[in-house]
Parts: sequence; C-alpha cells; structure tokens
Amino acid sequence: MNPQKYLPSWVIILLIVILSTIPPFSTDMFLPALPDMVKYFHTTEAVLNITLYGFMFFQAVSMLILGPISDKYGRKPILTLSIIAYIITSLLASVAPTIETFIICRMIQGAASGGMLVVSIALVKDCFEEKVRNTIFTLTVVLGVIGPVASPVLGAYLIEAVNWQSTLAFPGLLTIICLIITLLFTESLPADEKLTGSLPSVFKRMIWVCRHKSFMTFLIAMGLFSLPFMAYLAVSSYIFVEGFGVAKTTYSYMLAINAILGTTGMLALQKLTKGGSNKSMGVVVIIMSLVSSFVLLSVGYMNAAVCFIGTTFCVIAAFAARPYALGILMSQFDGDTGSVSSVFNFTLVFLGCLGMVAGTLPWPTYIIGLGACCLFAGVGASVLMYLTVKSKVPLKGL
Repeated sequence: MNPQKYLPSWVIILLIVILSTIPPFSTDMFLPALPDMVKYFHTTEAVLNITLYGFMFFQAVSMLILGPISDKYGRKPILTLSIIAYIITSLLASVAPTIETFIICRMIQGAASGGMLVVSIALVKDCFEEKVRNTIFTLTVVLGVIGPVASPVLGAYLIEAVNWQSTLAFPGLLTIICLIITLLFTESLPADEKLTGSLPSVFKRMIWVCRHKSFMTFLIAMGLFSLPFMAYLAVSSYIFVEGFGVAKTTYSYMLAINAILGTTGMLALQKLTKGGSNKSMGVVVIIMSLVSSFVLLSVGYMNAAVCFIGTTFCVIAAFAARPYALGILMSQFDGDTGSVSSVFNFTLVFLGCLGMVAGTLPWPTYIIGLGACCLFAGVGASVLMYLTVKSKVPLKGL
C-alpha cells in the first residue's frame, strides 16, 4: 500500500527514520558541551536548559496544531515547510551571538521539528497496511536509535574537532536529505480522505479524539515514561561530567550505550510479551521504571557505574512504551490519523518537557530528582493502566 509514484517503500521508511532521528540529534548532540555553553553565554544552567525544554514545548504545540492541518491540506506542504524552517533555524542557532537569540532559534527549531515528526508518524498509516504498521513502528524506533546512539558520540567528536556550534549546524545539513526526498514525494493522503470544512471544524475532530477517555488514559499512562527519560537527558551531563568527573567523550559513549541497551531491552520485552501488543507490556515497563527509581534513590550516588545502571532501566521503559502505545492507539480511529498523531506526540513531548523542568528543580542532588521522576512515572502509570483496563469503553488490542 505505497501510494508513491517515484519513491519505493524503503525510501519512505528512510524518510520516516531520518525525520524521527532529527529530534534526538537536536537535543542530544550538544549535551556534552552544556557546561562549556554556560560559560560561553555567561549564563546559568537553569537559563541554558530553557533551550532544551523550550525546544520541546514548541515542538509539542506545533505537533498539536500541524497534525490536524495535515489531515485537511495534506502531508507534503506541512512537511516541506517544516523541513525548510528547520534547516534555516539550525544554521542560525549555530551562529547565535547571545543566549536570547539562541533560545529564540531553538524554539522556532522545535516548532519546525514538530511538523516533521507528526507527519512522519502519519506517513506510516498512509503508506503501509495495518498488518505491517506495528512492524514499521518498531523498525523506525530500532533504526531511529541511530540518533540517540550516534548523536552524543558525534557531538563529542565535533566539539573536540571543531566547536560546539557545529553540533547545531549538523542536524540542519542532515535534514537536506529529507528535503530532497520530500520534493519527489507524492501526496500520500488521498483527496477523498482529506477533512473538509473550516479549520475550526478540523480541530474539533482532534477534540473528539481527546474526549475518548480510555484513549487518553492509556496514552498518558504510557506517555509518563517520557518524563524521567527527558529529565535524564536534561541533567545527565551535570550528573556524570560535573558530578562524577566523567570525561566528555566517555559520557557520550555512556549515552550511546544507554540507547543501545534501551533498544535491546525493548526488543527483548516485545518478544517476552508476544509482540508487545497486550497489557503485559504495560506492566513490564511500569516495573522497569520502578526498578530505576529504586536503584537511583538508594545507591545511585555511589559511583558513575551504579548510577548508569539505574538510568538504563528508565531508558528501556521509555523506548518500549512508545511503539507499544502507538500501535494500539493508531488502530482506534479511522480518518483522523493526523489528529491521533498530534495528540500522541503532543502528550509525549509535553510530558517530556515537564520532565526536563522537573529534573532541574532544586533537588538535594540531580540523581535524587531523577529517581523521583522515575517513581512518579511508575506509580502514575500503574494507576492509569488499571483505570484503562477496567474502563467500560475498552481499547482495541488491549
């Protein structure tokens, strides 16, 4: 079910993977340089972290808006404009002279990446049959791990070989590949499936999706695991580089190993739970988050290795929850792919944004704060998962 005239299925998958990889590149590549950037901009850790959760917040708002619009006007115009905006703001951010300019560029960059991400998920449903969508979702997560694995390592190399500014220009240059593919892209949303009526009526469809209680309860339950994961990204350099004295290059390898273990753990859990398409996967990721909180809160302060082990369980939970939730939620509605994609991505990014803020609160230590976020996610997801299963309006596939 590939509606493309010029592009084979593997190119569409490549496009989806690169689009899914851009956000990790945007947030992970310059993490090893955060302490240096604080000095460069003559600012504080709290102000600099606005560039992280400001990016995430505008990404979330953008996805909430652009998903339904893509249901009305099509995927290609939204994707094209988002890619062009991302390329421009990436290059501008790399030469920003002040922290204020840098923050503004990052916010616009986040909004552009939101359009890219929400369309990438809609393309999975547009271009592939239902029986293979879960496989595509998992494949994009597995291949998309290239971003979390490569970005900190590549970022550390670029910082040492060039400067930290190059870590901001690189994702923009990478996205040029997406622009080339998009120019050859044939609109994947058939004309008879585009939503009609005014824009307000289009957004009412999204509100209708949000009013499905079981849908939203399950989405928030699984989305909670983005909170400790993004908190980890926000504070990991301060924990390992400044706190434990780990070298920047070693720290980048630790992030890469985290991503590899997260992917490996996700695949193992899917096999153990028979494909990860039932409520047993939800129970397992909850356990993973609670184990992470126990390790971090009890012995995470001991040394870098112990803390690293604790964070790995958090990463596995976040990686496993995403394709599991997406596969179930995408099968609940027909004709509202953009709206479902928007609500899904907005929720995950918004909760991740809250995680970045929570992780940098004035905790006794960043490790305690991270452990508290994992505990909150595990307990909160347990309650919401129970409510979903006991709901009078069950979800398909759960």
